Amino acid sequence: MRVRQLGADEWTVAQEIRLDALAGSPPGTFASTFEVASRWDEPQWRQWMGTRLLFVAEHDGRVVGSAGIVTEPDDRPPIVVSVWVDPSARGTGASDRLLAATIDWTRANGHEELRLWVVEGNLHAESLYLRTGFAFTGCQQRCAADDPRLESEMFLAVMSDIMPT
Repeated sequence: MRVRQLGADEWTVAQEIRLDALAGSPPGTFASTFEVASRWDEPQWRQWMGTRLLFVAEHDGRVVGSAGIVTEPDDRPPIVVSVWVDPSARGTGASDRLLAATIDWTRANGHEELRLWVVEGNLHAESLYLRTGFAFTGCQQRCAADDPRLESEMFLAVMSDIMPT
């Protein structure tokens, strides 16, 4: 299995894994739904790719997982998003490798912290994040204006590989 960052022009790969994730997850797991995203055209997929860095896990020539990073224009820490692994690749370490790629990127780009939001009750995701070293911040928010479920913020302190000059 290998994990790599998608290039900006690999929108069709992003489309494939995102639609797989949306189709294979309960409604509300991600910010969009399969019904909405399946109608997007190329410019919409390129725009979506332009809002994040996306890492994918590949096995036997097939994309089996993803994890993204959204960066803010200010000094706020990057946020992990779009973490998903196909059921056929669960238990293979794909999610650990995807998170490691986001952590490596965070470190290499001089950030000292990485954050994410996890929906309450998603015990598999919580377990993954906790074993990776993330901790709860105590902050919570609603998943969306029309979704009363709560999601909890988690963070991971990382040490930068970049030394001050």
